[in-house]
Amino acid sequence: MVFSLAAWAWCRRWRRHWPLLLLAGAACQPAPAPPATPRAAPPSAAAPAPANARQAAFFALIYAGDSIYALKNGDQSLARSLVYYTRAQELAAASGDTLLLAEAVFAKGRVYDAWNKEPAKTIAYFQQATDLFRQLPAQRRRYYYAWHLVAHAYDKVPDTARAVAVLRAMRRELAAQPAAVLRQMPFTVEMALIATQVGHYALADSLLTTLTRRAWVRNDPATYDYLSHYYLVQSRLDVYYRRRRPPPYLDSLEGAYRRTRPAPDRLYYAQNLARLAAAAGQYPKAYAYQSKFIYLGDSLHDKADVNQLRRALLHAAEAADRQQRQAEARSQAARTRTLGLLSSGLVIISLLGFYLARQGRRAQAQARRLATVNYALGTTNQELATASQAVAAVNRQLDDKVAQVELLNKEIQHRVKNNLHIIYSLLRMQERRTTSPEVLAQLQAARLRVESIATLHNQLLRNPAGLDMSEYLRALISAVVACLANGRQVVTHLRTDDLDLPTDSHFPLSLILNELVTNSIKYADTAGQALEINVSVARRPHDTCIAYADNGRPAAANPPPPFRPEHELGGLGTQIIVLLARQLNATLTTRPEQPFHYELCIPR
Repeated sequence: MVFSLAAWAWCRRWRRHWPLLLLAGAACQPAPAPPATPRAAPPSAAAPAPANARQAAFFALIYAGDSIYALKNGDQSLARSLVYYTRAQELAAASGDTLLLAEAVFAKGRVYDAWNKEPAKTIAYFQQATDLFRQLPAQRRRYYYAWHLVAHAYDKVPDTARAVAVLRAMRRELAAQPAAVLRQMPFTVEMALIATQVGHYALADSLLTTLTRRAWVRNDPATYDYLSHYYLVQSRLDVYYRRRRPPPYLDSLEGAYRRTRPAPDRLYYAQNLARLAAAAGQYPKAYAYQSKFIYLGDSLHDKADVNQLRRALLHAAEAADRQQRQAEARSQAARTRTLGLLSSGLVIISLLGFYLARQGRRAQAQARRLATVNYALGTTNQELATASQAVAAVNRQLDDKVAQVELLNKEIQHRVKNNLHIIYSLLRMQERRTTSPEVLAQLQAARLRVESIATLHNQLLRNPAGLDMSEYLRALISAVVACLANGRQVVTHLRTDDLDLPTDSHFPLSLILNELVTNSIKYADTAGQALEINVSVARRPHDTCIAYADNGRPAAANPPPPFRPEHELGGLGTQIIVLLARQLNATLTTRPEQPFHYELCIPR
């Protein structure tokens, strides 16, 4: 994806080269993966009708929040809807009603799901809602609806194993239901969509075949675009699983994109259409939808809305704690209020006489002091006016200097981006011309290193306030897998804590990870099974550790270069890893019996 963004910027300057650029981008198309813009679980239209006044007040707040949530105006809508959901949760906590508690927890889970910043809380809320709905036999549909969102939340962690386990458990239970019941559960299409996003296409095909029919699927404006998602699932199965060329359902998915109005949904479909068209060899169409995806993504990026939603979520958590504290303090305040009022009255009466006697004397002294202060203030105001004029002139000069520095920095970053792209293109052209496998491998390795630098540079340009390490590492690993897998099935698992690494450590870390993934794809023997790459980044009290492992073993016919200590010579990739680890003052460890398992600890 990073290369596609760079290619788009280059194409704006040299439009006549776009066919060649698109073919080059297609050579490094990403493997099927969840979209960068996550699907947020929308409000469900299956909420029960209120049975009493308390429930009526509760569901009035829920529906008010849902109406704002459904506008899909990004984080601003989430923050506004959260105000109503928080008030509804307070009513549910006071009532002790299991149904209200389940609905309140479910609403909070949807907000965290759409925010997509704290996946652990999203999973916890949806799992709690599922457990509460399970206790209510009359709410079986709500129970299954909340349960499928647990799988959706695991998909976004990503935790492929747990997502697949939840989907399989749901399939076992729903397969026993009659067709009349399944017809009332259109979210089975979403279960198949989750299965495709975790790369389990056989499970997705089984879910569509077992639990739904095309005639049952309709779009629901209050919840998901089920029919549009049905076309998306079938298109993914056609491209990645059934290998149909051209994909029969791709035209239907394009029609769904044209009918979609909310900008976040258009962004989601544009990215999927770009990937599917590129995978199907329809490169002009892939380029067109990739351009639309970039434009929509830039228009939706609003740092202020993210901060507003973060504050709203913190406020909601504090409101729950405050409600409990207020209940405890209310009883204590009631006991002491009467005694306090009586004591205060006696003190006020005693002090009032003394106060009135001193007030007359103070008034005269205060008048004299005010006259002196007014004269001093007049002199000070004249001095401040003169000083403010001088400060204004200095500020204007500083503003001019800052503007010049910003313009120079933008020009430098633009040239760096163009130069990296030119180097990448030259290496790619040389790969096509060479016939030597050894030279081709060296050129490909060099190109991947340049691309990892370009990826880091592009991420820093898009996020000057701070790099999202999870998004960046996922894009880097996907680019390496796409360029080297050559039809081999590769599954990646990435888990990261919130990181605050120094800026100068991003570049060495990206190159180290590039070399490790390259070695796994080249040398790991999985005996015909899918290659699984596990990367976890964890913060510890004194350092940050990156654990890397795969499920392969060295191929007998083509073993990897052995990992050597710093004082011995090794392959170029090993030398690069060792030198970069030394540059980070990091500790790199591995075990001889597991040559593809590494741990890199960077001191904080």
